[in-house]
Amino acid sequence: MLVRSVSLADSYFKRVFVFKNRKKWIMGGFDENHCEDFKMTAVGLCRNTFFILTAFSLSIGSVVKASTVKLLHSEVEAFAMRLELIETAQSSIELSSYEISDDNTSGRIFVALLNAAERGVVVRVLVDGHIGDNLLPKPLMHYLVEHGVAIRERPLNVRYQLELGRSRLHDKLLIIDRTHLITGGRNLDQKHFGLGDRKCIDRDVYVDGQSACHAADYFEQRWNESKSGQPDLHRSEGPKTLALQVHPEWNTMPRAQALEHVAVWLGSLSTGPMQAQDLCNSAIHYDALEIDESNIQFLHDIVGESKRANGAIAPAILRLLRQACLSIEIETPYFAISKDLKSILLDAARRGVHIRILTNSLESTDHPTVHAGFANERPWMLRAGIKIYELQGRNMLHAKSMVIDGRIAMVGSYNFDRLSESRNFEVALIVTDCKFANQVSTSIATHRSQATELHRGDLFRYEARETNLPTHDLQRFRRLRIAAPFIERYL
Repeated sequence: MLVRSVSLADSYFKRVFVFKNRKKWIMGGFDENHCEDFKMTAVGLCRNTFFILTAFSLSIGSVVKASTVKLLHSEVEAFAMRLELIETAQSSIELSSYEISDDNTSGRIFVALLNAAERGVVVRVLVDGHIGDNLLPKPLMHYLVEHGVAIRERPLNVRYQLELGRSRLHDKLLIIDRTHLITGGRNLDQKHFGLGDRKCIDRDVYVDGQSACHAADYFEQRWNESKSGQPDLHRSEGPKTLALQVHPEWNTMPRAQALEHVAVWLGSLSTGPMQAQDLCNSAIHYDALEIDESNIQFLHDIVGESKRANGAIAPAILRLLRQACLSIEIETPYFAISKDLKSILLDAARRGVHIRILTNSLESTDHPTVHAGFANERPWMLRAGIKIYELQGRNMLHAKSMVIDGRIAMVGSYNFDRLSESRNFEVALIVTDCKFANQVSTSIATHRSQATELHRGDLFRYEARETNLPTHDLQRFRRLRIAAPFIERYL
């Protein structure tokens, strides 16, 4: 062992210090004599002390940093971890959400944010500004801002009559002290935490360390974009937004009275029960893993640049899929497949890669038009040997994840559809680790247990009655399938 350590030290210094024109070693100002002295010192340490490995590792600077990574499958665990992180925040909280509601689940988070702001923590909330996404009544936002919670929309104060195809802020982030990060599919809405009439089957991931710092830098750029700003707290809301709010009456009260109602509501939540509930198959808790930070990557779109820019999320995900050798697992609520993704999957299938897709059925989806586009793609996918599973029942699949070759896993906000690929702003965490990839695969399998596998020979029979919805809804869906090729760029 000693001889090998000396040899390694000797070969290391020969590699690092570059000999130039046979007279001078150049590396940080060392000449040949200094280099030789430094090398002999290291060798001497190896011979005369028991710190052999320590001295060698310090000489090459190979200190490995690990991050804690935890898959959040359970709704209760995902909610409880958010509360715990917010309640222990010391300096900053950044929260970004595609949708944010005024229900009790979000309200409990607001209570924790207000308490953090009172402790002196900088609290910032960023939400998509299109119709139906920021559902907070103006008096509620007024109260939050007045008590130290900064709120911005992106885009600011824009309400389009036609929302089709416009870029959305689809990020889901909770960043604490630039050190802790939760990201995934869950919006700040009760249906993502097991409550409400129609629940979302979802998934998040927690990570600390370098990835959280990168996410905080990205949030800062989004926060300071010219299209982001504080909403008009006195503008009247449109009927569509009012119809989706839990407390629309606050908008019609005198502001002082409405603020009193907000304070009473938040006060009642501060001592109330947990505002989350596990779905029947979701009370699963995965062990936290310690993973080398070099094997974890936070992906996001580049602020101010094209979705196709080098380093953006879509090109990175497509590149990973192209490199698949053994297997591809994709779980996504919407699978309106692009030409690039279609080409990648067909090529992978021809190479013998085992491919499984889990998505919504017509019954479970909240976007029948998108599902119509997917339904048109099912025949060629089945012919290519790609396995398709569609979730059954009223609950909606909302998790967005991928596992490649049993060692690379993705959890994030990225749907495998055209909008995520070419329009919407997305985030995701890529982890290269077999144990974590196995956890994600197991979580996907739990969701797949509620799905029906489609078979090529039975597809015609399946499509004849693929839902428990009324007949007129099924007929409408068939008309949507005819229209889907003409509007595919918006799906």
